[in-house]
Amino acid sequence: MKNGRIHGLVMLCTALSFCAASVAWSADQAVIIGFHKKPGVAEKTRVQGHKGKIKRQFKLARAIAAHLPEEEIARLKADPSVAYVLPEAMAMAIEPVLGGPEYDAAWGVDHIGATAAHAQGILGDGVKVAVLDTGIDYTHPELVAAYRGGDNFVSLDADYHDPYDDSWNSHGTHVAGVIAAAKNDAGVVGVAPNAELYAVKILDGAGFGPESAVIAGIEWAVANQMNVINFSLGLFNPSPALEEVCQAAYDAGILMVAAAGNTFGSEVLFPARYPSVVAVSATAPDDAVAAISSIGPEVELAAPGIGINSTIAGGSYNYLSGTSQAAPHVAGIAALLLATGVEDANGDGLTDNRDVRLKLQNTAIDLGPTGPDTTSGYGLVNIATDGDNPEAPTTLVLSRDAGGMGSSERMTLVDGQFTLSFINNSLTGVVIQVYENGIRVPELSDWVKFKRTASSVSAIELNAAGRTLDVVFIPKGKRGATAEVEIRKTF
Repeated sequence: MKNGRIHGLVMLCTALSFCAASVAWSADQAVIIGFHKKPGVAEKTRVQGHKGKIKRQFKLARAIAAHLPEEEIARLKADPSVAYVLPEAMAMAIEPVLGGPEYDAAWGVDHIGATAAHAQGILGDGVKVAVLDTGIDYTHPELVAAYRGGDNFVSLDADYHDPYDDSWNSHGTHVAGVIAAAKNDAGVVGVAPNAELYAVKILDGAGFGPESAVIAGIEWAVANQMNVINFSLGLFNPSPALEEVCQAAYDAGILMVAAAGNTFGSEVLFPARYPSVVAVSATAPDDAVAAISSIGPEVELAAPGIGINSTIAGGSYNYLSGTSQAAPHVAGIAALLLATGVEDANGDGLTDNRDVRLKLQNTAIDLGPTGPDTTSGYGLVNIATDGDNPEAPTTLVLSRDAGGMGSSERMTLVDGQFTLSFINNSLTGVVIQVYENGIRVPELSDWVKFKRTASSVSAIELNAAGRTLDVVFIPKGKRGATAEVEIRKTF
């Protein structure tokens, strides 16, 4: 009966793409016992006095994980020092959906401005990122240089600490590649390729892990002074102990980023739902929020999550989709911001994870109605280190006047990476002449040819980092033909 119940649980999880369920009561139950104060010898003795076998005593949560006979549970609950006795929940990886080869390698990295950051040498150097997941294939050519160590909290062998990824779909390795795959002109590149990766294995090869392992993994991250934690996992039900340890980690200066969940529009899962954690929904290349995403007021940011190409065990790559892929994009951007240094955004006299969080909110590109919403939060995560908000795009109308002369338009671009997006109505092309200090810059000047004269769209990148450039747009085509160019500063 027990095996049948668990088999049914796995089937349900597969159908939902994510699941976490409480362990069923049996003769000897796995429980989390919460106390009104930090448990010590007296509390451990109480648990043992009720025939309990202690599995873990937490350092940051006022709780103990133990196995307890069913008949002792009610008795222990009656103890005035006990706040709660709850069945230990099982967390599960937020299972991704297979994508397709139509997406370019690592499209999300460029889409959130990380490519421009890399061009300026911002690569996440020195930032410690803990991946709480199924482990990491630390022998993968894309990850071997970034890997710094970790621990295994799934194994029942106290002497076994190897955090290698043994999951069936390389869940943790895929997440790690999104964050920090090497910038080596091969395969894919991560958002923060020079960040330091730590594998904290809290989920087994099937993608499940006990609640106590999740809590222990967070405590490890605090003890080892991580800067960022990525959770691409979750639980359906709240956990007082998990919430307490998340808050303790946040207070210790760690920025925690979590997948909102793949519940197709249902509520955001835990720990993403806790106030101390940044909840992330998934977007497609057209910036539409994916239908699989969990939504709700807890969603704080959106990030690329559809058709994401990343690393898998054995030195290979695969395309996966889901909020599991979106969260590490945000974790990577946080690493880039930490590497550059952030200002005291909240005015508390400190520069810490709270300032990074505000920066992420302030630089996000709003995707829906003005202001935060339940599907994308503050908007699409974006690396913008030149101000509190990405600059609003400037739109110029280009036209050939009635006399046949080109009605040129001029724009000055100052210190940044710019995207020039052309929406053609009837022109055949636009000549782009770039000048610096009055001298034409041939390597930056360009010529955009439209494939057709109606409803044609083109885009180019222009790097003005550390420079002031004057750009002249000269329209080409029949008299009266027009086009629009949108100029957006992406970094």
